[in-house]
Amino acid sequence: MSTNFGSRPGGTDGSDHWHRESIAWQYKVSTINKSRLRFDIFLQLLLGFLMFVRLLPALSALFGFSLQSLRRWDLPAPRPWEYAWFISTIAAILGWRSTPNNKTFLLKQYMLGTVVFGIFPVVFGFIDLGSDMYAFITERKYTYVMFSFPAVLLWSTFLFVAAQLHIFGLYFGTVLLKAWKPRKKQQ
Repeated sequence: MSTNFGSRPGGTDGSDHWHRESIAWQYKVSTINKSRLRFDIFLQLLLGFLMFVRLLPALSALFGFSLQSLRRWDLPAPRPWEYAWFISTIAAILGWRSTPNNKTFLLKQYMLGTVVFGIFPVVFGFIDLGSDMYAFITERKYTYVMFSFPAVLLWSTFLFVAAQLHIFGLYFGTVLLKAWKPRKKQQ
């Protein structure tokens, strides 16, 4: 009902439909957590690059390359959990690729890879460093030095940061899976 003359009938100016103008919760949650997950994965990839630089002398020796500049780096031999953790960067790439088009399969693969190659090596690393960290705290003794610091401190810092990144990534991934799940039709 519209009129050319006089006042407009109540409820026809659109002000009674404010609830229709709001964005559905799953789209809000998806947008917010996608950006959070992408930032988290970016930090994981950055940490993966640092781990690659740390593993580079051992990897070059493993494949038979002899670079003079790498020999000058006085780094201790890599521990097994470092190799296993480095594989988690592949899972991070899968997580990065899952976000643009809401690909749940890739996101699930990211989460599985994060648990297997991210969380488990971090836990094993904490167990591996337990006795070294105890000796450093009680007696200030350490066996390896990296970049003029006790290696046990650098490894522990790395493990704490990696654990936090993986836990946040799993949380954001779980929230996104819940938001991307199709809603059940009511019957």
